[in-house]
Amino acid sequence: MPTEPVDARRVSVVIPAYNAAGYLAAALQSVAEQTSPPGEVIVVDDGSTDATAEIARSFGAGVLSVTNAGPSAARNAGTNAASGEYIAFLDADDVWLPEKISAQLAELAAFGGPAFSFTDYRMFDDAGLRRRKSELRATPAFRRIAGNLRRKRVILTTRGTRPLLYDSYIPPSSVLVRKADVIAAGGFDETLRAAEDYEFFLRLFRIVPAVVVMKPLLLYRQHAGQATAKATAMKAGFFDVARRVAAAPERYPSGDARYIGQTAYLRHYRVGMQQSRLGHFDDAVDSLSRSLAARPTAGAALALAGARICRSPAGQAAFQFVRTLWKRRPGRR
Repeated sequence: MPTEPVDARRVSVVIPAYNAAGYLAAALQSVAEQTSPPGEVIVVDDGSTDATAEIARSFGAGVLSVTNAGPSAARNAGTNAASGEYIAFLDADDVWLPEKISAQLAELAAFGGPAFSFTDYRMFDDAGLRRRKSELRATPAFRRIAGNLRRKRVILTTRGTRPLLYDSYIPPSSVLVRKADVIAAGGFDETLRAAEDYEFFLRLFRIVPAVVVMKPLLLYRQHAGQATAKATAMKAGFFDVARRVAAAPERYPSGDARYIGQTAYLRHYRVGMQQSRLGHFDDAVDSLSRSLAARPTAGAALALAGARICRSPAGQAAFQFVRTLWKRRPGRR
C-alpha cells in the first residue's frame, strides 16, 4: 500500500572524501540544488592533505575528520554520525541531478514497504557526458534480473533462487537507504579495498528489497586513464568477496551465494586475461592457475601456457613487439 513520502529533511547525505578538492564543490552544489533538500550533509574527510575540509565548510556541510582508512570506513563513520532516518551516499567526484532525492522518496512511498533505492545513471569524464543515456539498461547483469526495462521503477527482491547481483551494477552514489538497514546489514566491510560496495549490497539484499528508479539521476565520474586499472582491481576484489561468501553463505542471498561459488573459475579467467593484456604476467599466471584449479577448461590452459611463455624476458620482448604492431595497425589511426 502506498504511503506518504518521507520528508527529505530526514535524509542525511554522507560524502566520503580523500583529497577531493578538485571535485567536491560540484558534488556539494548538486546536493544544494536538490528540489527536496536533505536535512544534513556530512563530508567525511578521510585524512585529506588538501582543501577538502575547507570546501565542505564553505557549503555549510558538516565535516567529520578521520584517519585515512578508505571509503568503506568513511561511509561507516558518516552513517554512524548521521542524525537522519535515511542515508544518501555520494562520492566526492560524482554529481546528482536535482530531483534525485525527491524521486527516490516518492518511489519508496509508492512501494509502501521497507526497501532501499538506487537509480539509473550516466557516465562522464572531464571531456563531458558519454553518449549512452542509460548505464543500467546497457548492463547485462542488470538486464538479466530486471525484466521489463520500460517500467518507471523495477523491484528487486530475494524471493526465489535467482541471483540479484550477477555483477556490480549499483553505484553507491545512487543509493538511498534507511540508516537502520545499513547498520543491520553490518555496514561496509572495511577490510576490503575493492568490490566493497558489491559485497555490502549483497548483505543489504538479505534485509530489504530494492526499488530501482529507472531514470538516470546520477552522473558517475570516470577518471581518464583509470578505467582499466579500476576494472581489474574490481574483478580481483570479487575473489575476496567470494571467500567471504563461502565462509558465511547465510549472510548473503542464497541465489547469489550459489552463483558466486559456481562461477569462481570464470572470474579468475577473466582477471587473468586482463592481467595478460596489461603485461602483468606473474599475476596472470596466478589467476589462470586458480581458474584451472576451480574448473579445468581448454581456454584457461592455453592462456596459462601463453602467460608462462610471456613471463620470460624473451617472451616479454615478443609481447611488447606484437602489442606495438597491434597499436599501429591501420584501423587504430
